[in-house]
Amino acid sequence: MNIKINFHQMPHSDGLDKHAREKLEKVSTILKRSEPLHPIMAELFLNAHTGNAHHEVELRVKSGTLNAVAHDTNPDMYMAIDAVVDKVVTQIKKEKTRDDDRRHKVKTEKSSFNS
Repeated sequence: MNIKINFHQMPHSDGLDKHAREKLEKVSTILKRSEPLHPIMAELFLNAHTGNAHHEVELRVKSGTLNAVAHDTNPDMYMAIDAVVDKVVTQIKKEKTRDDDRRHKVKTEKSSFNS
């Protein structure tokens, strides 16, 4: 998995970097099971605001036909990272369910007549 973490002129700790990479491994594990042949690209954008207490996090994941994007704003950067990863995991699972439903759709006379 190709991971790019972009800290927008933000001082960060090794702990924050480690936390982000561990969470992105969760996304990688799920995608390797559902789309094992496609490369996985993930971009995580972290933006800390000095004027207010809210931090913005955006995660973009691309693999094969999947293109998932999630945003979150939270006073705690770690919680914002967790939230965007959970949102992307939900999108991946939903897309996999849709693909499975399309693949296993039963052909009937009515459905073939409408085509």
